[in-house]
Amino acid sequence: MVSIPMKSNPFVEKITSVKLINHETGQFFNTVNNFDFFPGTISLVAVVDFFNVYPNKNYTLSVSVFLDNGANYPVHATRIFIPSDQLIAVSNNGLGKATGNFDFNLTIEQPCDFYLFFAFIPEGSSEHSDTFYSYHSFLKR
Repeated sequence: MVSIPMKSNPFVEKITSVKLINHETGQFFNTVNNFDFFPGTISLVAVVDFFNVYPNKNYTLSVSVFLDNGANYPVHATRIFIPSDQLIAVSNNGLGKATGNFDFNLTIEQPCDFYLFFAFIPEGSSEHSDTFYSYHSFLKR
């Protein structure tokens, strides 16, 4: 039998979902995308849902791209601070849910498969609280 490691503390400080939207078209960012020429750049909006986060706490959300050739590089990082009055579905222990969004540009040098790696990091911590992967391809039209 295969042992699958579970997330530590699975109900605190988690990314519930990441929706990527093409800033130009307003359409969801697809699994397979096309550029007319390379390198190509696309402007994306990330809509991120957070699960059981602490109010009034600083977090960092970083985004990196990992290419199928092994290369990787940071794409974006943003600080997150959610005041207690902006949390929804607050539990008895004060944790709540929230949604936020940010824009970033993604440049791809050549046709490839890749994934965007999102890391949710509490301030003062050397480890991430949660991660999220979003897999995509860019092809030449």
